Amino acid sequence: MSLKNQPGNPKVQAVIDLLRKEHPSASIETVSYDGDTYELIIEHETIVYFVGIKLTRANMQTAAKLSLYAKTIGQRFQGKKVAIKLFAPAITTDAKAALIKAGWTFQKLPTGKPRGAPSDAVKITSPGSWKVVCYFLRNEEATMNKASVDTGVSYPWARAVIKKLVEIGAFKEEGRKVSLASLDRLFEYVVWERPINSLRSLEFCSAYEDEQEALHELYSNVSGIIPSSACALFTASDLYLEGVASGGCIQLYADENAALVVKSLLGEGCGVSFQIYSPDREMEDIHLINDIRVVSPEQTILDLAGLGPYGAASAKVIVDYYRKISRQN
Repeated sequence: MSLKNQPGNPKVQAVIDLLRKEHPSASIETVSYDGDTYELIIEHETIVYFVGIKLTRANMQTAAKLSLYAKTIGQRFQGKKVAIKLFAPAITTDAKAALIKAGWTFQKLPTGKPRGAPSDAVKITSPGSWKVVCYFLRNEEATMNKASVDTGVSYPWARAVIKKLVEIGAFKEEGRKVSLASLDRLFEYVVWERPINSLRSLEFCSAYEDEQEALHELYSNVSGIIPSSACALFTASDLYLEGVASGGCIQLYADENAALVVKSLLGEGCGVSFQIYSPDREMEDIHLINDIRVVSPEQTILDLAGLGPYGAASAKVIVDYYRKISRQN
């Protein structure tokens, strides 16, 4: 399952919808997508807007990158004025000052909240709530009480989670029985609540040309980082389904210290790329596949769903795999 750089995030879509309203007669072209950053071009007769959409906090590096791209676009659209718009949830003080000085525009990223989503405090992506969600992913029909008993989540909380899932159209109730209604609705809400790219902390290209060799080096020789890291996302999916990592990119959860050790151990070069994410919860129920540490199938489903349409297809495949192994057990 190779990585495919295809944007698909409700927050990005909210920006695009807003831009279409503001510029109804202009053409909108997607330039690139790189993890948590999207670039678009809006072309008018006399002016071209270069739009950067960053899903995490913008900084001076963001501003420098936009400036460089704007110069390239200026060469492409000679004779037209080029202006820059940046959307992000937050921005550092120095980057904002640089934007203002350059005459650029900064705007806070829209929430992109799914239509019809309830506004209560229950988060379906929290560790306890996700246990309830996964219980019904692997059991086609069950009751709230059975879900509470089997997951160890209190009945009031399990009931609140299920109520929310029914409200958003992901689950349905028939008498006392609860079951899945729509994976698409579930995943839409996951990516709004917990966009996984907001956890990305480090990227680099290693000196290793082969994924298996890199993972063997990582997990066979350095016991000190083992408790703090595990394969995730598409790498976890590949390992569960195929037994090997593929696609030229390894994705890991690792805390800050472990991430630096990984980079130091594997070196920098033109080989397999690494994307490292900061854990936002305890890495429990780690699996070993050929001595490689991998996050649980439940975590893999959550993380892939958090990529939006980009990861939804793979998340659905892991749901099928999860149901299969649950029946076997």
